Amino acid sequence: MEFVAESKKNHVWRKTVWHTNPDEHPLSAAHSVEVYCCEEVNGYAVWYVRKLKRNDGRGLPTVENGDYLLRYFSRTRRDEAIEWAVLVANNPAGVDATIVGLDELVPGAQKV
Repeated sequence: MEFVAESKKNHVWRKTVWHTNPDEHPLSAAHSVEVYCCEEVNGYAVWYVRKLKRNDGRGLPTVENGDYLLRYFSRTRRDEAIEWAVLVANNPAGVDATIVGLDELVPGAQKV
C-alpha cells in the first residue's frame, strides 16, 4: 500500500506534468511541474505547483517557482473544476507547451 500524505487526501484529480528523472540525476534536487484539483471547505481549487531549476529553460523566464491558485470553483461545480484542471494540464503540442500555457495563467493567479 502506498502512503498518501494527509495534505493530498483532498485531491480529486492531479497530474505531474514533468519531473526530474531520479535514474538520470540521482543526487540532484527533485524538480517538477504539477497541476491538481482539490476540495476546499467551500468548493474546489485548481493549483499549479512550479518547481523548476532557475536555468531550466522551460516555461516563461518571468515566472517564478511557487504554488499558484489558478482558479476557484463553487461546491456545485466539482466536474467543471476537474475538467478545467485536465484541460490546462494537457497540451497536444507536448510538455514544454503545457508549461508555457500554465505560466501564461500565472499573472491572473494568486501565489501562495
